[in-house]
Amino acid sequence: MKAAVLETAGHMVVKNVPVPEISDDDFLIKVAYSGVCGSDLPRSQKEGGARLYPLILGHEFSGTVAKMGANIKGFNVGDHVAIAPLIPNPESIYTKMGLYGLSDNYNLIGTGSNGGFAEYVKVPKGHVLHLPDNISLKNAAGIEPATVSAYGLMRGNIQAGDVVAIFGCGSIGQFAIQCAKLYGAKTVIAVDIFDDKLELAKTLGADYTVNSKSDNAVAKIMEFTQYGVDLAVDCAGNKITETQALECTRKDGNVVFVGISNDELPLSAEVVEKHIMRGGLNIHGSWMSYSMPYPGRAWDVVINGMSQKELNFEAMISHVITLDDLASYLEQMYNRKLEFNKVVVKVDESLKD
Repeated sequence: MKAAVLETAGHMVVKNVPVPEISDDDFLIKVAYSGVCGSDLPRSQKEGGARLYPLILGHEFSGTVAKMGANIKGFNVGDHVAIAPLIPNPESIYTKMGLYGLSDNYNLIGTGSNGGFAEYVKVPKGHVLHLPDNISLKNAAGIEPATVSAYGLMRGNIQAGDVVAIFGCGSIGQFAIQCAKLYGAKTVIAVDIFDDKLELAKTLGADYTVNSKSDNAVAKIMEFTQYGVDLAVDCAGNKITETQALECTRKDGNVVFVGISNDELPLSAEVVEKHIMRGGLNIHGSWMSYSMPYPGRAWDVVINGMSQKELNFEAMISHVITLDDLASYLEQMYNRKLEFNKVVVKVDESLKD
């Protein structure tokens, strides 16, 4: 089969490799589309960024059932499917508690084992999800990242009628805007430094937008709200936006950190005392998207939302590329040589959708 193989940091080669062999408890999935996650950029380009070499990346993918092991029930060859790529360690106490994303020594298809930047992938049973007929395989490649947003909002205890601020309007933020509306948010405020992303945020359901490069984000949010937002979600992973999220949230409100910062978060005495302590803020971390029963409610919310046409992934896609393009795109994206929103690899080039 054809696969994009990361051989060393910054060196990806498209070549023919053996089709994976499966056991009685596995599926062989023919990959249709595979999204490029922001985490794939350092993973593919930084020295030691990947957990092992060689490795086929790609954990946001859709496809069809090509083959099934003898113990697989309820599926047919040719079924359209999405993949829940997290494989928790069954011995971890957190797995036993149903906190699958917090499992010690978990595997993730595409990071700890070969993933969706190949024509075929081996996937264990329990990680393959039926798709409703009205979700295209292209849209299905957006299910996994959308669940990250849906789960983050769940971690923030979102309630119908909430006023929500989303900091960072990349793909996770764009899904968070839409998922907030799915959960019944009354008002969604989108914050970013790029006007094009803010324009897209409006089309995806944001009621207000703030360009924090030209405006004071916290002051603007306070103009739109009486006491501050009920829930602030940082999808940017930036120490500035993380602090702004704390500053714009009402007393006893919720703040969720979803974006990966890779940086320190220095907090002033005023932020700690005035907002966190005297404001009684509830601060949550959010990691991946999994809950009981596996893969969890966020996956149900997203699949149902896509089926009801309430989640729009195609509007977020800026580039559809092939496996042959992938190495060049990863390098350009990582080094900011390319303007992009969501990049999706069309692995099965015979598809028309």
